[in-house]
Amino acid sequence: MTNHEQIWMDHLTELRKRCIRVLIFFVVALVFAFYFVPKIIDFITLTSTLVDVDLNVFNITDPLLLHLKIASIVAFIASFPYIIIELWLFIRPGLTKDERRFVYKYIPMIFILFILGIAFSYFILVPYYIRFSQGLAGNVDLNIVMGANTYIDFLSKMLLYFGLIFQFPVLVFILSYIGIVSSQLLKVIRKYAYFGLLIVCAFITPPDPISMGIALVPLAFLYEFSMLLCKVNESKKRKKLKTS
Repeated sequence: MTNHEQIWMDHLTELRKRCIRVLIFFVVALVFAFYFVPKIIDFITLTSTLVDVDLNVFNITDPLLLHLKIASIVAFIASFPYIIIELWLFIRPGLTKDERRFVYKYIPMIFILFILGIAFSYFILVPYYIRFSQGLAGNVDLNIVMGANTYIDFLSKMLLYFGLIFQFPVLVFILSYIGIVSSQLLKVIRKYAYFGLLIVCAFITPPDPISMGIALVPLAFLYEFSMLLCKVNESKKRKKLKTS
């Protein structure tokens, strides 16, 4: 085995160890979450303070599936910070001192934006859509019988989508740091980017214009915030070149 192949094997071994640790962490979180599912369901149905949510099960296996789904969602959210930490520890040895300082400074933004995405979806978008759907059903004298598993599937997708989409500024900032994206480029393609964001909203939100509009507002803000971060990064680079 050549030296190059040995290095790759060492990297793969290290990656496998970290993946196993992440899996163990997830399983432990899953077990704890499974135990607290009744309390978690109480929290999930807090949207009933804004809308009338009455969850039902229709099959004998639904309660078990419901417990597993809820526990998995909570376990993933709890594991997300640990996944980022393990990923950081894996790539850290290959980074320069300046690159490490850069990551240390902005890694908290990943967690903050992830929580903000989840909060936006849970407290704003989901309650609105439930009220909207119930209003349409009421117009024709119908009652929505909401299946618990269906509702949890819908809720988990919305939470995951927006938790990840809110990472957009971090991605743009990294691309700006390595010189692939600039604030000027973001400014030039802004109208096309907004159209792309509108298409994304059409895919990840319920199919009505108001839901799409509600989702587009924070995404547009994130785009403008990303442009601002690029400008800050470019300013720092110019100052560093002048002093060097």
